[in-house]
Order: sequence, then C-alpha cells, then structure tokens
Amino acid sequence: MLAEIGLIAALFAFIAAIYAIIVSVYGERFAHSEAMVISGRNAVILNFILLTASALCLQIALMTQQYQIAYVWSVTSPDMPDFFRFTALWGSQAGSILFWSWLMSLFAAAAVAFNWKSQRRLMPYAIAYMMAVVVFFLGLTLFFENPFERWWVLPSGDFVAAAFIPAGATVPAARMLAESANGLNPLLRHFGMAIHPPMLYLGFVGFVIPFAFAMSALASGDLSTNWIKVSRRWALVAWLFLSLGLLLGGRWAYDVLGWGGYWGWDPVENAAFLPWLVGTAYLHSVTIQEQRGMLKTWNMFLVIGTFSAVIFATFATRSGLVDSVHSFARSEIGFPMFFFWFSLTFISVSLILWRRHRGELKDDHAFRSVFSREALFVLNNFVFMALFVVIFWGSFGAPIVSELFMDTNITLGADYFNGVTAPLFLLLYLLMGVAPVSAWGISTLSKMGRALVIPVGLTVLTVGAFYLSGVTSPGALLGYGLVLLAGWVAIFETYRGVVARQRVHKENVLHSLFALVTRNPRRYGGYMIHLGIAVIGMGVIGSMVFQQETQQTLSVGESLQIDGYTMRYDGLLGNQVSEDGRIMDIAELTLFRDGNEISHLRPRRDFFPEATDMNSMTIAGSYSTLENDFYVLLVNWEPISASSATFKVYINPLINLVWWGGLILIIGTLLAGYPRETLPARVRETLRLAVSQGARS
Repeated sequence: MLAEIGLIAALFAFIAAIYAIIVSVYGERFAHSEAMVISGRNAVILNFILLTASALCLQIALMTQQYQIAYVWSVTSPDMPDFFRFTALWGSQAGSILFWSWLMSLFAAAAVAFNWKSQRRLMPYAIAYMMAVVVFFLGLTLFFENPFERWWVLPSGDFVAAAFIPAGATVPAARMLAESANGLNPLLRHFGMAIHPPMLYLGFVGFVIPFAFAMSALASGDLSTNWIKVSRRWALVAWLFLSLGLLLGGRWAYDVLGWGGYWGWDPVENAAFLPWLVGTAYLHSVTIQEQRGMLKTWNMFLVIGTFSAVIFATFATRSGLVDSVHSFARSEIGFPMFFFWFSLTFISVSLILWRRHRGELKDDHAFRSVFSREALFVLNNFVFMALFVVIFWGSFGAPIVSELFMDTNITLGADYFNGVTAPLFLLLYLLMGVAPVSAWGISTLSKMGRALVIPVGLTVLTVGAFYLSGVTSPGALLGYGLVLLAGWVAIFETYRGVVARQRVHKENVLHSLFALVTRNPRRYGGYMIHLGIAVIGMGVIGSMVFQQETQQTLSVGESLQIDGYTMRYDGLLGNQVSEDGRIMDIAELTLFRDGNEISHLRPRRDFFPEATDMNSMTIAGSYSTLENDFYVLLVNWEPISASSATFKVYINPLINLVWWGGLILIIGTLLAGYPRETLPARVRETLRLAVSQGARS
C-alpha cells in the first residue's frame, strides 16, 4: 500500500509542477491574470506537500522493512541499525533522485513563501524555472528510476521488479525477501557519509534558486539589482551547505577510504567542487554590481555557470560518465540528464545574449584603477574560473576526449591536479590578503601598501617562527606566507573596526566587536570566512607537503618508530562480529611519545560477507593533536594473524586545521547571511547586555 500511495503522490506532484509552469507564465505574460499566477503559486505549495507524502511513504517503508519494495530490499537488511535504515533514503540512485526532487520542492516552496510580496514581478518566471527542474527530476523518478517498484514472481519462476503487477505474477514470500536483502553499501555505513550527500544536495538545490531569479529577471525585463538582493542569501545558504558537504566528504574519505588523506582528486569529488568554485566567484562578483553597477553580463553568466555545474555534477555522478567510489552505477538516465543540462544551459545563455544585444545589460561605471577593489575582484573571478577549467579538463575533458578521438583512456592523477592548481590557489590567497584593504572606484598602490604594513609584518614574524621550528622548504614558506597574509588581514581589519568604534563610543572590546558584527554582519562574516579558509590552507599545506609514511610488519610485542612516536603491537582480536553483521579484525596498539604512553589505538579490517559490490574495507586508528595526526592502518592486502600483522602509518602535520578552519568558515557564512534587520530589537538588546556583562565580569 505504501508503494502505491508514494507512486500516486509523486505522479500528482509531477502534474502539479507542470501546471505551475503553465499557469504562471501564461497568466503573467499573456492573460495578465493575477488569479492564474496565484494558482501557479499554490501549485508550488501543493507540489511540496505531495512530494513530502511520497518521500515519507518511502521512508516509512525503509524503517518498517517493507522488503517487497525493490528499493527497500536493495539498500537495507534486517540487521541494519535504524540510523542507517533512515539514511538509506538517499543511499542509492532511485531514492536519492526522489530525495533530490523533494529538496527542490522544499526550496521552491520556501522561495515562493518568503519572496512573493517583495518580488512579485520576478515570481512567475522564477516559479517556471524552479518547477522545470522539479518536473525533470520527478520524470526520472516516474519513468526511469522508480523507487516504488515491487518484487513479483512470474509464472516462469523468475523475479521481476515492476510498479504494477505483471500478468500472472504473484507476491514472493516475505521471509525469503528479508533473508536475501542486500543491505546498504558498506562504504556508506559511516556517520559522515550518511549526512554528506544531503549536504551536497542542499547545496546543489539551493543554487537553483539564484539561477531561477536571474533567469526570471532576463525573462521579465526587471534587470535592476532586485534579483541579486533576493538571490544572494539563497546563494549563501547553498554555498554553506555545499561547503559543509565537501568538508564532510573529506572527513569520510579520511576515516573510511584508508589512504591517509582527505582529498584524492576523484572525478566525483571534483564534480561537486566545480559548482563551489563558480558559486564562490558569483558571490564575490555580485558585490561589484551592487556597489558599482558593473559586471551585469558577467554575473548572469556566473549564476548560469553555477547552475550548469550543479546539473553537470549530478549528471556525472549518476550517468556512469566516470567510474568512482562516490558515483552511482551506470544507468539509462545519462542521456536525459545530458539533454536537460544542455537545453537549459543553451536557453539561458541565449536569453543573456538577447538582453545584451538589446543593450539592457550595460554597466553603469567603467574600471578606473587596476588596484581598485572591483578590479581585484575581477582578477579573483578569473582565478576561480581558471581553477574550474583545469579541474574540469583533468577530471572529464582529457578522459572523454582521449576515449572519443584517441581510442584510449587517459586519466590524470593527483600530480597533475596538485601541479596546476597550487599556483592558482596561492594567487587566490594573495588576492584574499590584498582585496579587503583596497577601495571601490579609485585605489592606489601606496595606499594599499600602508594598509598592509602591519599584516605583512605579522606574516613575516609568523613565517619566521615556522622557519625556526624547522620548516625550511622555500615553497612551503611561500605558501604559508600567502595563506597567513590572508588570515592576518581578516583579523587586522576586524581589529581596526573595533579600535575605531572604541574611540567614538568608549566601549569595552567585546561590546565593540559585538556591535560591529551585528551592524555589518556581511563584512565581518566575510572576514571570518576568509580566516576560516586561511586556517584550512595552513592545514592543507602542512598535511600535503610534510606528510610522512612508513609500512612495517610487526610481531606481537614489536614496535615501530616514526617522528618521535613509538607504536607497539599488542595483539589481534579476530573475527569480531558487529551488530550489522560485519566481521572485524581489530589490532590492539599502544602509542608512546618521548617514552610516555599517550594512547591505545584499534585500527581494523572490516569484512562484509553479504555484500556483492565490495566485501572489505579498512578503518584507521588515529591520535590527534593540533600539531599532527598519528594515523595507522591495518594493511588488508598482507597476511593478518594473531602473531603478526602489517601496518601502514602516516604522520599528517596540521591536518586538524582543515576541520577547525571548516568550522570557522561555517560560522562566518551563517553570520554573513544573517540579516540584521530580521533580528528583533529586544533580542539584540538582550544579547548586547549579555556581552557587556560578560566583559565586565
């Protein structure tokens, strides 16, 4: 019954989305009927309600072990914990597409609810674009990847999955289905991976909203900054979730994949990173249009590029275009997704060129100084786009071109990506350090130099401290210097604001900082984001340039030494069975530093006898400090016994700064996107008094 209700709800949601597109556009452009446009708005809300019902049916089926539904059978099993049973909704292709559609309908309904009155002129076309995306993904659910198909037994005895009962088919025995259920892919049985896909989907879906409002501006002719004002916060929300998704994916790779790192330039990792790059360029670039009325055409291309990268990333992950540990299996949705991506991108670019040809996207001002903030922001955009091009080429361009025209498969590895992206990332950090101290309109090199004196001095002192601590690599010192400059500028600019306010209002430091942040969250949230990215950069340089590794076979009681650590092998707990049926070999280790015992580690090898796609993986043991991670793997390609085992050990300096920097980035993004005007005056006053009292105490 759940399958039938879910399928019918999805079908009516599909019809409601099509209806919303038709009546919104027709009512606005041809009939000039407010009632029709309102009907389209209501259809968006109805679409969300129906899709919620559909997704809820599938979720209930997963939680209640309805194995007669093929999707439930394929991603769960009777011994699976409830948490992973819940997250199995997005654990495979069909469920994740339905989940993607539900999130899109949620964002569309929220955009309509929050912006209906303030952006009435833009809403009809925005509804059309948002619902077009929902229609496409719901079409995939209904016609290609249906999660509500059920198992049936044909008269011949064969099993078949179908949404409706085939002629002469019967229902298979429930016990047999439960006993043969596949269970979730072992790689996905990790907390980080359980929430990593929803964060990416929220980021992907979120970027559809700015795209819809931009295209609505082009279609309606309202080419003022209204579409930027309404879409900027949606873009920040999307950017926040996408950033969080990338960070969680990195943490999952570090914990589960067992290669000592967090970013392997995997094609699907890169596919998710591409819209982040274009979206970051867009968020910087629209500031120029708001402040100076410039880059109107460029900003349109950036918002289209972000959306196009989102759809391409979804296509690359789900179509079988690339082979990856992250990707879904090859399926027949590849061509429809490619056609949708190409068509919507082509239509959008054509709209821009049409408005440009009509002279409606002319800039209000011209560039007046190469050192102005807008000029530096444009250079920043070019660097982001250069990163996009080289990463896209290495991930997709070279492999596809070589296969199509050279009848071979060229795969570019980490050496290519590290080599071409490192200079570009360092240039980005330089711009992060210089741009905040430049001025809009006209800025001089001497003025920027005076503003940079103290941050540069602090950078030199910090780099000197690194040198005295033993970092002598010129490349590493240069990298640290540029990253530190960006971080010190963010800190110093905030400090300058606090000092300037104290001079006027005679307040304590905390009170002044709180007042600055609440009165201009966009600026100081941006500084915090820059600080977080600088902290991440420190962690990336340390963990990539100075990583150490060794591999050694140890008998019980033997030890290995690396970088001041001593690791002793104490024994093996073999054939341990967990609650989800995995069989674990767990090594027991004792870790010493400078002769002192500091930790007990338990790296393990997990074996999944029921899995068909993979049957084993390694889980590291680690000891973390701010200085470094001691990261050890029980090597699964060497013999493991009660008397001896082989271990691979990594020392990852400063790697925890990657995670701490990510936390700072998230807080900064929340701050930058939070509108001060929506914070009630009473709440602001309560917070102000709390800060003041805390400072006095």
